[in-house]
Amino acid sequence: MKRSMKGKLLATVLSLSLLPFGGLAYAADSSFTSTSVISSSSGATAASGGVLDESQAKISKDEAVERFKKLFPDLFKDAEVVSVDLGNPNQYPPSNEMIWTIQWSISVENGTHGFDSAIDAITGDIITYYNPLPKEEAYYPAKVSREEAEKIAKQFISVASPSLKTADKLQLKPIESDYPQALFGSVQYSFSYQVQVNGIPSSNSQIQVVIDGNGKITDYRGFGSRTDYPSSETTLTAEQAAEKMKKDLKLQLAYIPGADYYTNRTNTSAYRLGYIATGGIGLIDAKSGKYFDEQGQQADSLPSSGYSAITSSAAPFQPHKGEELTKEEALEIVSAITGSDVSEDTIQASSSDRNGRKTWSLWLGDPFNGPQGRAEVDAATGQLIEFYTYSYPSGNSSAQETAKPAISEADAKTKAQDLVTKLYPNASGSLKLIDRSGTVSYSPDTAYMFSFQQFYKDKPVQLSNVQINLDGQGNLTQYYATTTPTDKLSELDSLTAKISEDEALKLYRDAISTELQYTTIGGNYVGGKLQEQQTKLVYTPVIKELENTGVILNAVTGKLEQQFDFYGTTAEKGELPADAKKHWASKSLQTMFDYGIIKPDSDGLIHPDKTVNNGDWINMLQAGFTGGINYITSDKQRFADIPVGSEYAQAVEYLVQRGFLKASPTQKLHPELGLTRGDLAVWLTKLLKYEKLSEFMASGTDVSKLKDAAQIKNKGAVTIAMKLGLLTADKGKFNPNAPVTRAQISIVLLRLATLQDKVDTPIMNNNNY
Repeated sequence: MKRSMKGKLLATVLSLSLLPFGGLAYAADSSFTSTSVISSSSGATAASGGVLDESQAKISKDEAVERFKKLFPDLFKDAEVVSVDLGNPNQYPPSNEMIWTIQWSISVENGTHGFDSAIDAITGDIITYYNPLPKEEAYYPAKVSREEAEKIAKQFISVASPSLKTADKLQLKPIESDYPQALFGSVQYSFSYQVQVNGIPSSNSQIQVVIDGNGKITDYRGFGSRTDYPSSETTLTAEQAAEKMKKDLKLQLAYIPGADYYTNRTNTSAYRLGYIATGGIGLIDAKSGKYFDEQGQQADSLPSSGYSAITSSAAPFQPHKGEELTKEEALEIVSAITGSDVSEDTIQASSSDRNGRKTWSLWLGDPFNGPQGRAEVDAATGQLIEFYTYSYPSGNSSAQETAKPAISEADAKTKAQDLVTKLYPNASGSLKLIDRSGTVSYSPDTAYMFSFQQFYKDKPVQLSNVQINLDGQGNLTQYYATTTPTDKLSELDSLTAKISEDEALKLYRDAISTELQYTTIGGNYVGGKLQEQQTKLVYTPVIKELENTGVILNAVTGKLEQQFDFYGTTAEKGELPADAKKHWASKSLQTMFDYGIIKPDSDGLIHPDKTVNNGDWINMLQAGFTGGINYITSDKQRFADIPVGSEYAQAVEYLVQRGFLKASPTQKLHPELGLTRGDLAVWLTKLLKYEKLSEFMASGTDVSKLKDAAQIKNKGAVTIAMKLGLLTADKGKFNPNAPVTRAQISIVLLRLATLQDKVDTPIMNNNNY
């Protein structure tokens, strides 16, 4: 499994806030860590007291600016320096890292671009660089291959990160790109390297380089030097650490959603029944042999995560009845929630259609002074969908960071249970409070965080949660519900466990090993106080070859699987099946296979001569645009024969929203019918935005000379397809009614991709992402 850094970050955050994995300590990943108990860091830290001293910098402001100009002359030759700050002023609270943050401004024809870059003030290592200017897009086939781009990346790292004496200290990570490469998208290569210290991987020290298909560096994420790495000596072995985790492992049976959960929570057909780890899996200090708990403190054992029934005397949520809520009624609901009047003078309200239901979006507060917030209310039921507040820092933030909450944790827990009872339908019947301390948070504005897990028939439904955050006074600062619709839960009844808990424990334990690595503990808030960051030598769990964040044991098959495949995740595709390797179109089939456009059937074969139907073609197009990752779903049926749950529904929605299909709920799309050459010609002109031109060229002489011209319905489309070399005639015939095979479609799609940089409007322009 190959996973992007963004996907890893999301996985980590979810494991911290939503899942009962044994707390924050479990979230350590050998390749990415979160900014809570386990946090990434760069740059040497400030002297005691947290005050940055410019005299301690070994790289001056001027040297920092000149270094960027020398490394990236094309970008910075016309750039102006707006400011240079020691630390990161764009972070709250401001970081105490010894890095120079430079704000730049560049004037171009269409306006002014402002952006930041950062450099380590001790070593001169580049921390962040990004080129924001419009650039020449590189489409398939790229001028630079992945192998050539990798050489460029390694050569540049040796210059951009001088603290690394040789590239031999880098461990190349199996990350191909932040997001799967799309055939019709701009080509870019992403390389991620992990730094080793004392021969041990440092989980929070990564270098990432993004290079476009023209060989230009567009993005660079480096790391800063640290001088406080512990020695490599340990008091226990990796095997002993693994045995400790195996002994303490606890599992629970749960419903596991599919990869499309956040875009389509109604797709319960993709759910699995599996065992999740609720205890025993976590970071172990390699010096002391103890676990790190949620607060970053050492503990002999990690408590097994559990759930408690909601106890509240508050009146349960009652849905609004009658006509849809007015703006004023929505305001009243928010006022009741916040406990204070919300003035119409300080809000901006708008109504919108959210997945088939009308909602009121309310922006609260004076945008120029004081706290602000946003609320979204269902106009039909009056249910709060989302709420959060925020404020911009002013003055000295240290008082906020160390302020002791005025409300106790016990009282905060009571307040949270009362709130969820009042805000969420049948909260006590469908939710349970996740048992963990509420004092660990990620912001000085949040003192307590409580998560409520959705249950169905005594089993937790993973990722289906309600989150409530409170400040030190007990005021609501954030509320959101991501739960599976109750009318869909009965579809989970078909899932029955075939693997017992004892069998699952044995299989899971047999797969556990550990890896020695450096990671950073601290950087979160406990009771409103910022915890000091410290680099520790730890053993982190490794579950077979899977990512250690979110591994389940499938209760039906008995196999260990990744709990979720996040956007930004691409699966190993393996080798091209044998029947495609031997085919005359093997090269084109290989490309389509690599891009995930043509996939093997259930028998593991491609079947190159199999005909393509309309539904197959639509799915292929969507994969060509997105690399197989679709962020768009809809609760609306776009065509009479494409229900919302259809295997073609996502691709149809994608093409509708991009104008390549015109929705017509009363008409049929006929996904089962074979795609003909005539149909394909029409599609090609549509994709190239030549539909009007095809009308003009309908009387083209080339097509009229064909032996079967009378059978061609859209002569203009065929004329364009033939003139561009996308489709060709055979023995004087076009054969418009002939079906198209997978092999033939691979040839045509490859020809179409090579036209991207030769047409005035590329298929994958900014309006088509």
